[in-house]
Amino acid sequence: MEVSVIDLTERVGLPVKLVPAEEGWQLEIGGGVLHEKPAVRLISDLKPVMKNPNANTPRWLYWMYRDVRLPEHEDQIVASGLRYDLTVFNPGVLCVDGNAKDGDEWNKAAGHYHPYARSGITFPEVYEVVYGRGMFLLQFVEDVFAIPPKVTRFVILEVQAGDLVVIPPNCAHIAVIPSNEPMVTSNWVARAFDSQYTPIRLMKGAAYYIVKDGDGYAWERNPTYPDAPQPEIVKGSEWEKRGLPTGIPAYRAFFEDPKAFEFLVRP
Repeated sequence: MEVSVIDLTERVGLPVKLVPAEEGWQLEIGGGVLHEKPAVRLISDLKPVMKNPNANTPRWLYWMYRDVRLPEHEDQIVASGLRYDLTVFNPGVLCVDGNAKDGDEWNKAAGHYHPYARSGITFPEVYEVVYGRGMFLLQFVEDVFAIPPKVTRFVILEVQAGDLVVIPPNCAHIAVIPSNEPMVTSNWVARAFDSQYTPIRLMKGAAYYIVKDGDGYAWERNPTYPDAPQPEIVKGSEWEKRGLPTGIPAYRAFFEDPKAFEFLVRP
């Protein structure tokens, strides 16, 4: 069956298409839109955080397009201290030689924490699901650098196209794609820090793995964690929006109400 190009221009607010390629789904960003060179996460990059580090397929997991902006918006975005990114996650199951079975993990991001913006509070982030469906695992901890961390809350945030969600301070976040179609997200985040991947790597992932269960998903405890609360399942449409503009693409929402996004740099 021939796979078609999917035009996301209306959903993103910028000329963007989702295109099939040998390396999995990628984005074709229209001329005149500035962005960094796309970066890819390979399955080999995720071995430290996978339930089964011997899994070797699919090879290409997701593509990241950072600092996406129109030239006429560059000065305002930089002055705000924010950065706008796009990410496309390939569908699939992390398995050995393409032989997916129940209990194997669905494709996921590496996962990370943000550093502290001030005492006891880390930087938040805003995500928008542009296409597809998936979930964000939100792992709330007392100290993002403690090994092992004290996990105080674990949320499976089920999201779909059109959802706008705020990732609160003091939690790791991991995108998971328990689906056979790609998921595209956009995000606004403070540009003046480096994401902290090491605490998640040292714990071999989050406190729960999301695994294939027929056409659906189940969760399994990561035994590296001595303790973790039971997951809460929450719909993205019900998650806190912090008064952000909704009903329009997140890229345009920033220019509609820049002050609404200030909490991302001054939480």
